[in-house]
Amino acid sequence: MQVEPEKIPAMLLERIDCGVVYLDESGKVLFINNRAEQLLHVQRGQVLGRRVDMLPLRTPLYRVLSENSLDAPVEMSVEGTVVQIRSCRLPADCGKGELYQLRDITPERNERRQREEFVAMMTHDLKSPLTVIMGYIQALLGEKGKIDHSLHLFLGEMDKSSVKMLTMIDDVLDAYRLEAGLLQIDRHSCDIRPLLEGCSRDGEREAAVHGSSFQSELCDEIPPMELDSKQISRVFANLIGNAVKFTPRRGTITLSSEVRDGFLRVQVSDTGIGIPPEELPRIFNKYFRAQAARGFKGTGLGLTISKAIVEAHGGSIGVESTAGKGSRFSVLLPLHREKEAI
Repeated sequence: MQVEPEKIPAMLLERIDCGVVYLDESGKVLFINNRAEQLLHVQRGQVLGRRVDMLPLRTPLYRVLSENSLDAPVEMSVEGTVVQIRSCRLPADCGKGELYQLRDITPERNERRQREEFVAMMTHDLKSPLTVIMGYIQALLGEKGKIDHSLHLFLGEMDKSSVKMLTMIDDVLDAYRLEAGLLQIDRHSCDIRPLLEGCSRDGEREAAVHGSSFQSELCDEIPPMELDSKQISRVFANLIGNAVKFTPRRGTITLSSEVRDGFLRVQVSDTGIGIPPEELPRIFNKYFRAQAARGFKGTGLGLTISKAIVEAHGGSIGVESTAGKGSRFSVLLPLHREKEAI
């Protein structure tokens, strides 16, 4: 049987394992393939020739076609199925309009969740013996008169290494909590200046070990703020630690703060290796590490978790950087917590 050439593309689209929906310039549904019908629980006879704004509001098809998925893919749950939606605008020679691509990513999401639950369970189980080891190390360090001085040096290194290991375990656990929506923020009234001063002292000691200089330029009269002091300390410790780690010897790390327009802005600047412009958009992505940072130790989770913590406080975090010249991370925190709607 001879098939008309103009019908071949439509036949191919009917056989792929991916949902396809095509809208013309006016937003009218001109094509929907069999897989899209299955994913969106709709029959093409009900929607072909109708504009998106004429579709029932609560239907999966309306929800999918109303999402802006041009800039980045969108994930949506449709009756227990996780669907990833991508769209693109078609040029004039292809008829103009907008083409939607729908993929069932439920198996991928389930596999990823199982993998992350396993990692979370393993890291949680690692914390218990590590905590015991750290307790015994601290007890031995307290016995100064009974243990040879040379052993104290070894115990000190063991203590520092165990603290680093515990931090890495906490990062992995918090990455899982973040993915599962379980990251807890416990706000209370907090004087943030002593918190920043403590981070400065830690940064100064760390910088001295790496042969760099540390400068602190903290403003006065910061009002008390409702924060989770432990989590916010973790953000600045992470930013300062990264600045020290990625700054060569004789470099400079600076922690500064200012109060302006109802916000506290805290900046961590360095004269380190910097980040290329093409990598900046992904710097807060989970497990992402810049190419220049591949030789340095780390989990690739610190910035992701820091961003989540800052945003949970109603703030924002950003970065400016030039490869080979350094970076500046800026944290913006509202001075007053917005009242939640009743």
